[in-house]
Amino acid sequence: MASASLWSSEEAELNSLQNLDVHIKAVQRAGLLQEKAQAEAHLALESEQRRIEETLRQLDLCEQQEAAASEWVLGPVRPKIQYSLPLLRREDVDAIPLLRAHAQARRQTRALLSSPPWSNRDLECLKVAVCNEITRQQALRGTVADLDWTRIAMHVPYHTPADCRTRWAFHERPGLNHSRWGVAEKRDLVSYVEREGSPAWDEVAAVLQPGRTGYQAFEMYQRTVKPKIEWTPEKDAALMQAVQELGPDWKLVASRLELPNTSASLCHQRHIQLKKHTVVMGRWSATEDAALRAAVAQFGCDWKRVEVCVQGRTSQQCRERWVGRLANIPEGETQAVRRAWSKEEDERLRACVHSCKSWVQVANYVGGRTDKMVRERWLLLQRREEEERRKRGESIPPRPTARSKPGS
Repeated sequence: MASASLWSSEEAELNSLQNLDVHIKAVQRAGLLQEKAQAEAHLALESEQRRIEETLRQLDLCEQQEAAASEWVLGPVRPKIQYSLPLLRREDVDAIPLLRAHAQARRQTRALLSSPPWSNRDLECLKVAVCNEITRQQALRGTVADLDWTRIAMHVPYHTPADCRTRWAFHERPGLNHSRWGVAEKRDLVSYVEREGSPAWDEVAAVLQPGRTGYQAFEMYQRTVKPKIEWTPEKDAALMQAVQELGPDWKLVASRLELPNTSASLCHQRHIQLKKHTVVMGRWSATEDAALRAAVAQFGCDWKRVEVCVQGRTSQQCRERWVGRLANIPEGETQAVRRAWSKEEDERLRACVHSCKSWVQVANYVGGRTDKMVRERWLLLQRREEEERRKRGESIPPRPTARSKPGS
């Protein structure tokens, strides 16, 4: 019996050792596989590094060849670029995963951002790059058929090829005429367009006045030939109705009245004239307050739009009514909820009133109060200080008026 139990314990120990040996061999195999994977990754990294070095070597060789070839070319030999981007071909960038991902991120970022303004350095880079490209085209082909704007844009940081082409064609190209249009030029332009009907604007600019672009001719024609509208009571009513429904979007208003987009400014001017004759002065009615509340709920503090929804009131009247009264009165109530000024509010008012330029800024700093409230509170504090000084027999400075600026 004792021998059987001894035998079973030895057999269990043997099984444990065998299991341990299996685990050790599995760990050794995993270690070998990991070492093999690390070696493969190291080889791949070295291969990628060699490809980058080879690409950079080819770029240096191309730059040396271009520099050697540009020695015998007449014109600007050495580009006067103060700062430039490296010239990488698209296939070279796409062949390297790291550069490809970086280039994609940059293209996405540029697509989200608007075109940056042109600085003096950007314009200088553009002019030098275009001159170099013209010289290169003449040396290679003997003529300048079409410039490579992608190559030019690589020397103008943060500007796309389309930006460079547009800026050069409409602003920087030599021979462009940017002077004011004369009376004779305008008259010739209008007569030519009326005679030809719907001509190509580039041809119009080339025929009438060399140095003008087609866009300049089109823009001046639109400014010169202003449409005339005969306003009738029916058209006035339709205008007011369109503004009531569409708001101060004057192009849409002109389209609603079946007028061209160039009549948008005329619709705006006519609406201003009609509003002058219908402005209401005096107390606000409950209907006007309700219309003002609805307009502010829809458009916020865009008082030009709010004015359209409140008949007979100007944008200034709407703002004063809202800020001075309705903003502090809950809907359905007739009286404002008065809240006493705390010591913290008075301290903030005294701290900022001498540094702010308007009562609106003071109200924003104090918080929870309108510009009218902070102005009245400041005048009250000033009167209290005068009374205390009068009791102490001190001199009293001139009292600021109700229209005085903060700190005066």
